Amino acid sequence: MKKTLLISLAALASCDGGNYVTFTGFEQGTTYTIVAKDPAADTQAKIDAVFDEIDLTFSMFNPASLTGRINAGETDLTTPLFDELFAVAKSVHALTEGYYDPTVKPLVDAWGFGPGEQQERPCVECIMEYVGFDKIALTNVDPAEIDPENIDHAADAGGQSSRVIKSDPRVGLDFSSIAKGFTVDRLAAMLEADGATDYMVEVGGEVRARGVNAAGRGWRIGIDKPSSGLDQREMQAVAAPTDNLPSIATSGNYRNNFTDRSGRIRVHTIDPLTGMSAAGEILSVTVAALDCAVADAWATGIMASRTLDNATRLLENAAENGAAHGNAAAGNASSKNAAPIEYYIIYSADDGAVQTVHSPGFPLAE
Repeated sequence: MKKTLLISLAALASCDGGNYVTFTGFEQGTTYTIVAKDPAADTQAKIDAVFDEIDLTFSMFNPASLTGRINAGETDLTTPLFDELFAVAKSVHALTEGYYDPTVKPLVDAWGFGPGEQQERPCVECIMEYVGFDKIALTNVDPAEIDPENIDHAADAGGQSSRVIKSDPRVGLDFSSIAKGFTVDRLAAMLEADGATDYMVEVGGEVRARGVNAAGRGWRIGIDKPSSGLDQREMQAVAAPTDNLPSIATSGNYRNNFTDRSGRIRVHTIDPLTGMSAAGEILSVTVAALDCAVADAWATGIMASRTLDNATRLLENAAENGAAHGNAAAGNASSKNAAPIEYYIIYSADDGAVQTVHSPGFPLAE
């Protein structure tokens, strides 16, 4: 779900004489906007390379992607990039008590929100037999054991690969709920490697920002009201990314949904514990974190929990436990384990009124 971005979409000269350049395009079924001060000359080529790598690894709509081939049983070898995202997903899965789970792919397809075949009346109980992140794991593989002819892009010849172990061959992965955030982290890491200190990266509404904008002020990210339409958006609140919380990701069900023949609203966020697609009292969740992949996954997990009681319990438990997670951008889990997550939740109260609740540390703009 996209958020309103409070940025200029033209190249601008900053107050201190630097030049802010905007890069825009269409990738991953959505748009992206990247604004950076004094970017390297080859930045666009590097942006394209990041998107290509993510597509070849995680795309649900590219059957030749590594994830697509793993789902189809065509390979069981991974890459370091795949392993990195898999580890972050596993960590958030545990912290959300299973509400974040990328193995919901067959349920997403069955309910009509994925590339697979929609079912009029999904046999949820049948599908749940092969849904669950505990049904898939990675094990180390000695590179010497890998057949060079089977490497292709399904295993990195220059790095340590893993082997996928499934308890049921029908287990499928769908990383759509974390891939955009992960892409944001990769793009931000690329910019920082080239020396960027002032930038904003947005892919499909997931954002990471550092430093200041062309006006010399901190970046501001608008959070949509759930009632606003695509053609006339209104903001509920404005977030202000910080050094400790540079990433902002939002998940909501109020746009990607449909009403079935029985008159029940079906939403794209699936409860992995029940297998059901049904709207809850939570309308949208915005999470601020160090890594955008983590924020993205948490926002999805909280939406899947459906009730405010579930959401606040999971988030408060995570806060008490330090919200440990891996560093999605650099794979450095040890130095990032205590990174916090903060939240802003929009929900429907018992009387139907739209209400909000947020953690004390959520970076709201003043």
